[in-house]
Amino acid sequence: MNRLTRFGLGLGIALVLAITGCTGPATETPGAPGTGSTQSGGGTVNIYLYQEPAGVFGPLAPASGPDGQVNSLIFQSLLGADPNFELQPILADSYDISPDAKTFTFKLKPDLKWNDGTPLTSADVLFTYNAVANPKAKSASASLFSSVVGAKEVTDGKAETVSGITAPDPQTVVVKTTIPNFGLLAQIGPILILPDHVLGDIPIGELYDNEYFRKPEVTSGPFKFVEYKTSQYVHVVANENATPKPKLAEVYLKPMTSDVATAALGNGELDVATVSPLDLETIQGFDQVKVQEKLGAGFVRLGINQSRDYFKDERVRQAFLYAVNRSELVDKVLLGKAVVQNSDFYTPRAPKDLNDYAYDPAKAKQLLADAGWDPGQEIDLMWVPGQRDRDSSATIVQSQLKEVGVNVKLRQVQPSEIAKIYGDKDFDMVLYGGGNYAISSDNVSVITACDKHYPNGGNINYFCDPELDKIMKEANGTVDETKRDELYAQAAKISNEKADLFWLYSPMGLWAVNNRLQGFQAPGSQEVNFWDPASWSVTGS
Repeated sequence: MNRLTRFGLGLGIALVLAITGCTGPATETPGAPGTGSTQSGGGTVNIYLYQEPAGVFGPLAPASGPDGQVNSLIFQSLLGADPNFELQPILADSYDISPDAKTFTFKLKPDLKWNDGTPLTSADVLFTYNAVANPKAKSASASLFSSVVGAKEVTDGKAETVSGITAPDPQTVVVKTTIPNFGLLAQIGPILILPDHVLGDIPIGELYDNEYFRKPEVTSGPFKFVEYKTSQYVHVVANENATPKPKLAEVYLKPMTSDVATAALGNGELDVATVSPLDLETIQGFDQVKVQEKLGAGFVRLGINQSRDYFKDERVRQAFLYAVNRSELVDKVLLGKAVVQNSDFYTPRAPKDLNDYAYDPAKAKQLLADAGWDPGQEIDLMWVPGQRDRDSSATIVQSQLKEVGVNVKLRQVQPSEIAKIYGDKDFDMVLYGGGNYAISSDNVSVITACDKHYPNGGNINYFCDPELDKIMKEANGTVDETKRDELYAQAAKISNEKADLFWLYSPMGLWAVNNRLQGFQAPGSQEVNFWDPASWSVTGS
């Protein structure tokens, strides 16, 4: 970083320091009035949210990084992914997969409770899984249950509940599938569990719109939801009925831009924030902050709406990849704190011989010409602004696509608009990130499979390749682990060739953590849910 850049950044930080007081409650001294320190171990922690939450919490809404991070404080699931991307029991005491991967049995921990004191039992899991599996509930994850016995009957409107999901006793849940499905554990295990005694009597078609999902006051996580003040904060407080009990009294999660977050770390207003690599030098100058660094399990990409005729030809999508100097983007925008992504699969597990789509504008122009691209066609690129790397990526993509004859119009949107935009297919390209493709390679199917087109799954690209689906299903049903890995490698090569997504990079998660906060473990990139927040504490409490 040159002297002028450092001066400009420092001036920007100084200016931001003067205005951060408008972003909500600041960090207070543990035990001071307002911290709620009479609860649990005491103390208040303030955490950065990289985007404004959409504000529909729980397991039915489309995946959203900031909403998911709030969810990870107030809800719990049977299983969760730890910072090493390994599944660990949360509400479950144990789980078992039959040798043929067609029967999944979960045993709940004893004496679980909702925060209102009501026992949490297998009936709650049964209710939740049936709700999430039912398209009438407007569930964005219904397709995850497509292989479960009886799920098709529910989807077709011939049954109210999924016959393959049972609760033989208050501590046991059994899920049976029609085919071997090794990836099912990683897909349904992390689903957030809902309270049957609160929501069970609501007609399934009215469930999603219930006020509960905007103000989920009865949950089982280590913290209880208090309020969400738009553009200011989400406030949660300790749940005394949680297992285990939290050590903190309360947490504020604050949406703000990344430059404001950097300043707030410096003045102590924030305890935790993901930071841009461009701000790393500034952050490292804060004595009270240390940075945790970890490669994320997901990646930043541009989804390309292939329901539009001009994106159906894979040569157009390949051309876009050749047109953008992604290696330079990683080096200059992310200062090397990322790796270029070339398939939908977790980079450390992907084949090494994939086409790297090295920067080649001439080849991009030729591919566009061969595909009959109309140079008069204008396309929009939408994204949620506020993160420096993504803001820069959007303008770089626009500029470099223009050099090969593609006219791009930038379109900023807000998180609350995303679900409707996806549902209406009202976009050309959308820049977004996230996903966890390290926990299970089968998770890739959620964004690629023909039957996972939004809203049935995360395939917002409306991409479909039957051969890829066939290999993914074969891999997920293969008992032999070596053979399974070989099949996933074949699938990665198809993904790479078809350019189903406009991949950019897999970022390093750079988490700045105030020294006063103990127990926080970087979960990877900025979109990933928090791990074990019950163990967090602050010094002096």
